Amino acid sequence: MNSKKMDTGSKDLISSLPDAIICHILSFLSTKDAALTSVLSKRWRHLLAFVTNLDLDNTIYDRPKMGRKRRRHLRKSFKLFVERVMALQGNAPLNKFSLRCKIACVTSRVNRWVLKALERGVVDLDLYISSEHEYPLPPQVLMSKTLVKLKLAGTDEFIIDVREVSLPKLKTLHMNDVSFADESGAAFGKLVSGCHVLEELVMVKMTWDFCGACSVSNPTLKRLIIYCEYDEENPESVSLDTPSLVYLELTDTVAAKYPKMNLDSLVEASVGIRMTPGQVFRGRDLVNRHYGYKLRKDVSATDFLVAISHVKILYLSSQALVVLTFCCKEIPVFNNLIHLTIETDQDVDWESLPNLLKNCPILETLVFQGLHYGDTNQCFDEGYRFKDTNECFVKVADRCVCKPWLGTPSWLSSSPVKKLKVLKFGEITTYKDDMDKQSDLINHFVETMPNLEEVVLYYDTPFDSDLEIVSNGFQQLEKVASTRCKIQVVSDNISFSTTVHSTSATSGVVFFKNTFPV
Repeated sequence: MNSKKMDTGSKDLISSLPDAIICHILSFLSTKDAALTSVLSKRWRHLLAFVTNLDLDNTIYDRPKMGRKRRRHLRKSFKLFVERVMALQGNAPLNKFSLRCKIACVTSRVNRWVLKALERGVVDLDLYISSEHEYPLPPQVLMSKTLVKLKLAGTDEFIIDVREVSLPKLKTLHMNDVSFADESGAAFGKLVSGCHVLEELVMVKMTWDFCGACSVSNPTLKRLIIYCEYDEENPESVSLDTPSLVYLELTDTVAAKYPKMNLDSLVEASVGIRMTPGQVFRGRDLVNRHYGYKLRKDVSATDFLVAISHVKILYLSSQALVVLTFCCKEIPVFNNLIHLTIETDQDVDWESLPNLLKNCPILETLVFQGLHYGDTNQCFDEGYRFKDTNECFVKVADRCVCKPWLGTPSWLSSSPVKKLKVLKFGEITTYKDDMDKQSDLINHFVETMPNLEEVVLYYDTPFDSDLEIVSNGFQQLEKVASTRCKIQVVSDNISFSTTVHSTSATSGVVFFKNTFPV
């Protein structure tokens, strides 16, 4: 290759690009950083006027170490900077307007910026407003004909007053820690129904205790994420009339009822429903006193589980396992489920797992996030049921709950699972946990599950000797349910990979110690 053609060290290649491309590059920077490029040359001086993405943030100045006087000066400078940028750009089309702002009591200036962005036909509006007093969202935002993506976040002083709604192009709506002026729940329903092409709805830190109900109804919605932190009360009802929904993530207190659940298109669900702390305490206390599991009559997750029972991918939190034990009359059959992830916790027992896994007839991949489980300190006999004329109790599984690997339960010996993954293998949380306990459980899975082809253990350890010990321990297995089974012990902290073959001639199991990501 000609060396003369390669000699570009003395040339400014970026400045040789067309203005449109440079402005596109600047759009990925914060507006503050993009403005700093104006000092590079005369040509760069006015390029900011044509940048279609504005990213403005005054929260970076809210640092106690700066002192009150310094923070006040910086906030004033920020206001002047925004005014100049908006004036420089005039009425040029705007793609994205992102504003993170902490304000006191004067909201007119912020509203003027937002309305100006709407006038310029903004497509993506991202607002984080933290205010000492109520900040009502300008009603014009909910009447935009150009918005495709809308994010609203801040504190509960950020108020959405739903009057008229017409968002014909809005596909994505995110709301984080905001409130509605109308606390009856009708305002939220009106907002969602006014988005005729909505595909993604995210609600974080939204509470329904004011109305006792959550209802989402939209025929075009494909992704729905609901995350509620408040867990002192159970919603009266939760309804999801979303026939096009493909992905659902629900983290909330279990409701008293789920009257309308239209989820015919659902493929993947992440379930984090939970009982209130008081309900969990009373449930565990009852177990300790009577050796049985009482089904609660005030709340029920059965209808919800039936509505999602056709999913292919399912994630269950550890708290959801508790709900399955105490708030589910009968676990439905998941006929399409091929991938199941279960979060484990040292304070949560596995009583609901046998019936759940028995009702997954084509399950291929089972993932455990940790191998923790609660010890009830009680061993139940098969078929034992506490009899009480006023209460209904769940039949206890056919195993010892304080040591879930003892015996050979039918839910393992008939399991169709081919791939077993364990994340956070070896993680020790309390004195109840130990490596022997987790290794014994893996041994039991390998010895009992007849269709296992691969077991992957993600072991976060900086020591090569840890992997050697674990691998050598699995080599001592005298009995395996599947001759095709192999075990991989994976650690990203060790820089080499080896393969260890079982010394047992009859097992046919190959053990892998692989440090590369899988």
